[in-house]
Amino acid sequence: MTDAFAGLGREVAGALGAPGLHMSVVPHPIGELQRTQVTERSRRAFEDIMAQLAAERASQDSAASPAQERFIDAGATPEEVDDAFYRRGWSDGLPIVPPTPGRVEAMLRRAAASPDTVLGVIAPRQGVATLEKIAINAVMAGCRPEHFPVVVAAVTAVCRPEFNLLPMQATTNPVTPLIVVNGPAARALQVNSRDNVLGQGARANATIGRALRLALTNIGGGVPGRTDKACHGQPGKYSMCVAEAEDASPWEPLHVERGFARGDSTVTVIGVTGTQDIIHYARTSAGKVLDAIVRALPREGFKNLYSGGEPLFMLGPEQAAILGAAGLSKMDVKEAIYEGTRVAAASFAPETLELIRTRRPSLFGEGTDAGAIPIADAAGDIQVIVAGGAGNHTVFLPTWGDTRCVTVPIAWSPEPPAGSPGR
Repeated sequence: MTDAFAGLGREVAGALGAPGLHMSVVPHPIGELQRTQVTERSRRAFEDIMAQLAAERASQDSAASPAQERFIDAGATPEEVDDAFYRRGWSDGLPIVPPTPGRVEAMLRRAAASPDTVLGVIAPRQGVATLEKIAINAVMAGCRPEHFPVVVAAVTAVCRPEFNLLPMQATTNPVTPLIVVNGPAARALQVNSRDNVLGQGARANATIGRALRLALTNIGGGVPGRTDKACHGQPGKYSMCVAEAEDASPWEPLHVERGFARGDSTVTVIGVTGTQDIIHYARTSAGKVLDAIVRALPREGFKNLYSGGEPLFMLGPEQAAILGAAGLSKMDVKEAIYEGTRVAAASFAPETLELIRTRRPSLFGEGTDAGAIPIADAAGDIQVIVAGGAGNHTVFLPTWGDTRCVTVPIAWSPEPPAGSPGR
């Protein structure tokens, strides 16, 4: 591996049970090296690898890790607690709510299961995500107890294999999970789906999204600069949670499209790499709305072109209404975007086109080259939701191509479950 990623490699090796794994480290970067430089670095790496193989292996037996502290004396004031958590790397840099036993117990009372119930394993540390650990992070994020079932569903979703969390937690890409909440829980908890839906101002959106991020850091070990190797990151890595404006959509909501009943409450997690505003000046017909979307998409440089995936379009209610009034189904919209945003293969550098060929071989027939590259492998892979306030805007959210959306139900009820096992 390169020296810039050596720490990440050791963290992952340790998490996977090989803390003494021998590694050969070469200088970073390697992507733009000439052939002679590659040959020289390979020679040196080969010598190092052979020397390590020939050397007597250090014992893999590591001393037993000290028992993790269950309670700490972090100080008497909120500022002291916040400083103590920050020094230990347990916060996101914003002030946290001290996770006192009473607050954690109140959170756990919203779960109909034991606090030590395991919901999944969070990469790259392979941390075991129990209800209690999730509750601690939800308290720190500022969640109210009634928000906890949504946080639990979000953690469950990102732990599913198809979401592919391990590389997402460690990549140089700015990808972060976006939580989309559907159903009665979204309305009862006042998860914002309208004005400033991706911005500040809504407690449920801010704290639920933040709770997932803190769990990814504290349980999963996604620590910036150590295992989280994002070059720039993005503001959505603090918190990214929305509800779909189901009442403003001319189509079935996302969770219904994905096989749930309209009355179900669900969370969908989508790995998005950022947001791009598309403004529809003087675009008052369905054709013009779609034309503005197609023309606004970048021609190169975002992950969906290289790896496919499930790019997301968040249509404002006004634009969705125009498309629905024209008789277009959601699939009609997806197909129009899929066909209209193809990028001519000839416009890519040869090296880039070869990369696309290795990652998306289905686009290249045997003995032939793809004439144009679509942003998804199929029109149905494009995701469309309706959210936002009044105005002529759509948001394009490119996604990390090596992940799939995951939707799970929320075990939600207006009141705490009877006999909840909070401590």
